[in-house]
Amino acid sequence: MERNERDIVIKTYGFLPDAARNIRTTVFVEEQGFSYAAEFDDVDASSTHLVLLECGKPIATCRFFGQGDGVYAIGRIAVLKEYRGSGMGAAAVRAAEKMIAAEGGRVALVHAQTRASGFYAKLGYEPFGEPDEDEGVPHVWMRRAL
Repeated sequence: MERNERDIVIKTYGFLPDAARNIRTTVFVEEQGFSYAAEFDDVDASSTHLVLLECGKPIATCRFFGQGDGVYAIGRIAVLKEYRGSGMGAAAVRAAEKMIAAEGGRVALVHAQTRASGFYAKLGYEPFGEPDEDEGVPHVWMRRAL
């Protein structure tokens, strides 16, 4: 468990906690229209999940998992609507990067929605490869050395 300057608590889990499931359902399924079946996949079982809480309320989440050779993917980064723009997405990514580096990770990848690529660029991620689509939504792979 970690705290930051806003007294945000970051909890880490080796399984998909209900708080992360609820945030992802709200953001990706209800707001953005992704299918529930596609949102929750087999990768959840082998991922580390982070949940950010403010005053005990879950407000943001992400997951990460190793892909071999020091490369990790960070994904399912979601922040409840009323907390967007407050730095919680960046806090989730930075916390995941810190944990990845502690595990010996050298590179972090994100499969970013194209419309969110500017957010990741501000965090030091650079696009690579060709854009693709996930459930009809344009995405781009981005990476950052840790």
